[in-house]
Amino acid sequence: MNKLIIIFLLLISNFSFGQESIIESEIISVKCNESIHSNCFNTRLTKDTIVNHVRVVHFSTTATCCVDFEILSKGTENQIDIELEENGIPCDCICSYDFVIQLKSILNPKAKLSIKNMELKKDIPKLRPLEKRYFVFENDTIGFDDENGIRQGYIVYMRENDLKKNILS
Repeated sequence: MNKLIIIFLLLISNFSFGQESIIESEIISVKCNESIHSNCFNTRLTKDTIVNHVRVVHFSTTATCCVDFEILSKGTENQIDIELEENGIPCDCICSYDFVIQLKSILNPKAKLSIKNMELKKDIPKLRPLEKRYFVFENDTIGFDDENGIRQGYIVYMRENDLKKNILS
């Protein structure tokens, strides 16, 4: 009889631990940052605090512009998956967003957070460097894009019989 009780308790513990549960959550604020080019923007955790038994998470990511968001959070003991559902008529552009969300039930304060199947980490830079690009014309570097994707240097224009260089401002 004792063996049956132990087996029964083990089965119940296996079903209760490790299964995902829905976490009550809400979006506190969403800020679209149009000044940052979304191609070089990293998805990252900016702040993670617990205040009055509520976990407040600040993170940055990219998503479709011109839409509203709803949040669905699921979690296990050591992992919380955040899903952002886009509502509205989407446009063809991608924007950089700063989100502040609230997780009302704290499973484990040290549980890892993830969004879009990527773990949110604090130690990565806000911008991802882009590949530097340029070409050489008459022994001069022309059409240089720096690591942030910003055009530097000269632009070459074709005229009838020659090329003309203009300085970018």
